[in-house]
Amino acid sequence: MFRLLSPLAPLLLASTLAAQPSTPVTNDLFTPTTSGPRLVIPVAGAIAGSNGTFFRSDINVINFRNADQRVEMHWLPQGSSGDSVPDRTLNVGARSGFSSEDFVTNVLNQSGLGAIEIIAVTADGTPDPNGQLHATSRIWTPRPDGASGTLSQTFPALIVQNVANNIKWIFGVRRDADRYRLNAGVMNNATVAQRFRITTVGSQTGAGESTEIDVPARAIQQINLPGTSNGTFQVIVQNISTNGIGTSWQAWASSVDNITGDAWSQVAFPAPSTAP
Repeated sequence: MFRLLSPLAPLLLASTLAAQPSTPVTNDLFTPTTSGPRLVIPVAGAIAGSNGTFFRSDINVINFRNADQRVEMHWLPQGSSGDSVPDRTLNVGARSGFSSEDFVTNVLNQSGLGAIEIIAVTADGTPDPNGQLHATSRIWTPRPDGASGTLSQTFPALIVQNVANNIKWIFGVRRDADRYRLNAGVMNNATVAQRFRITTVGSQTGAGESTEIDVPARAIQQINLPGTSNGTFQVIVQNISTNGIGTSWQAWASSVDNITGDAWSQVAFPAPSTAP
């Protein structure tokens, strides 16, 4: 089930109810520090993991407007196009929101791994540029040893930015044959399939290992990045599609404990030209 959140306290909104420029719906994505009309959570799910884990997404969606907002949600599944997946639409009261600890199951009526696109729309279903949506996302699992408590990590929602980048970087992830496995994923919310090159560069070897993946339109693809080198890694993701210029996509990498399933993730970002 999901629950509606109480209206936000006036004090909380005191600094946000002033007139704000709406965020244009354009090509790139970044972690929101405020609100916007279109958000993407690049990875979410309700899916069994290794060693008795079962991962769910605890998601909150907030409407900062001093007016009711119609919100449309799209599921972008792993490995197949989400064009035919039914949308879910909710009306959210002014300065309030909704949440669920198992959002994919209880709000979207979906399962497995995927991404979520959250769009403010008008009554007739067209995008509403005046939307002021904010979302938080946490991926969690009950402890696999059967004891009380959970293991979790936050995974930020992303908002639209007005610059397109075809190369993005990820830092701060680790692979260790005994302790951690390394995964990487790409979300393609364009209307055409895209091809990406994922390159890992180890801190110890300095050598790069590359693999290429195809991501269907309106979908995600996550893969394991095996290798013989251990340590910390830079992960470089490049859109190498001939039709990829200016299309909307995002990437991430996760290091996952081989025993407990505990993990941390980093979202890709466009680095300056002087990046290592």
